[in-house]
Amino acid sequence: MPARFAMPFLVVAALAPWFFGGCSVLDPDPPNRAPVVASVTAEPAVVSPDSAAVVSVAARDPEGVPLDYRWRATAGWFDSGSTEAAAVWRAPAHTGACTLTVTVDDGRDAVVASVFVTVTPHANEPHLVLSANQRSFGRTDDRLPVRVTNEGGAEADWTAVFDADWATPAPASGHLAPTASDTLWLEADRTALPAGLHTGILTLQAGGGEAAVLGFGIVQPWTYEVVARHPHDSAAFTQGLFWHAGRLYEGTGRYGRSSLRRVVLETGAVEQQVDLEPGYFGEGIALWQDRIIQLTWLNQTAFVWDLDGFAPQGSLAYPTQGWGLTADGTRLIMSDGSANLYFRDPDTFAETGRVSVTVFGAALDRLNELEWIGGGVWANVWRTDDVVRIDPDTGEVSDIVDFSGLLTPEEAGPADVLNGIAHDPATGRTWVTGKLWPWLFEIRLVDPNDE
Repeated sequence: MPARFAMPFLVVAALAPWFFGGCSVLDPDPPNRAPVVASVTAEPAVVSPDSAAVVSVAARDPEGVPLDYRWRATAGWFDSGSTEAAAVWRAPAHTGACTLTVTVDDGRDAVVASVFVTVTPHANEPHLVLSANQRSFGRTDDRLPVRVTNEGGAEADWTAVFDADWATPAPASGHLAPTASDTLWLEADRTALPAGLHTGILTLQAGGGEAAVLGFGIVQPWTYEVVARHPHDSAAFTQGLFWHAGRLYEGTGRYGRSSLRRVVLETGAVEQQVDLEPGYFGEGIALWQDRIIQLTWLNQTAFVWDLDGFAPQGSLAYPTQGWGLTADGTRLIMSDGSANLYFRDPDTFAETGRVSVTVFGAALDRLNELEWIGGGVWANVWRTDDVVRIDPDTGEVSDIVDFSGLLTPEEAGPADVLNGIAHDPATGRTWVTGKLWPWLFEIRLVDPNDE
């Protein structure tokens, strides 16, 4: 980019316009006025790879309301907790122009403003860059290719070190001329790796100094042991499941076949059932005090039922699809097929917050049936045999459980996907099932490397 473009450049766009008309000066609730952004600056506006800049925004609210700030970048990253009017941005290892954007929000309207920062190459010294198309190992991956590039203007001898014992770089050293590239492999060793999510940092050094750093992750899934299996209605398209007072409660789906049921664990017999009207596709269910709340898929309606007799207690509205639902004792937690978990008021169903679910920083969507267990959210991942455990405060996945192989090939033929988790906090027992499954399985988690 020519030097004349290195000066900060301001772009401001109001996300929510003002609407006028029909309001007098005596209107008790005049239209809100969006925040006003005077400038966004970066110091310095031209940086070297892997260096930092301080960006700041000058903004005010016409009504004097305190403002919230959210920063994001097209490359590089902001230090954690960058929610103030000034933030520290870390430049990426590669060169080029980066756009740093701040959203200024008064709680009703938001304004977006941006500034450009240029990352310049190293002219008279080596500059090694690491890149990888894949930053985490899949279930069957044992090797990941990592590209090593010298973007500087001098030759470089390099060495590579990985700071965790579950992977090794190969080769661990090399030599690169200016602008040249090579490939090293990060080789994973799953032997004795305990279940869970594990991370490590690959560091490339040149001439004794740190040249590049790249983080990697690996999933070692939990497996399971079947403690017992119980009959399950193979015509039940299971969408929601929970345990209460010695009985299973199950919500089923499909148009014209959706229902709410109370089921005897040992026999699978349906003790009580209420059917939804044909135009509703039932989804997740959750218990709140003496009421059961049942989502529907596309109708944006949740039905409320009396716990004892399933007498209708009204309905609740929401603006998304309905997938899974559970409760943590103070609020309802809902999924809609996206990577979001929504927190809702149990009485009004109003959204009180949300969190985005991630694995190694990547969004995890298709979150389906939910269950609250031991301070975390368990979630089926639709169309997989995976159940993930989610930290409700951060949205980060802490563990993955692989439930493949529960059904025999003959049983799996007419069945649909895994979907349904129930837990008894008094005894610690946990059950899983699926849509059109003939069995409900009581399971115990097993670390795959436990002897």
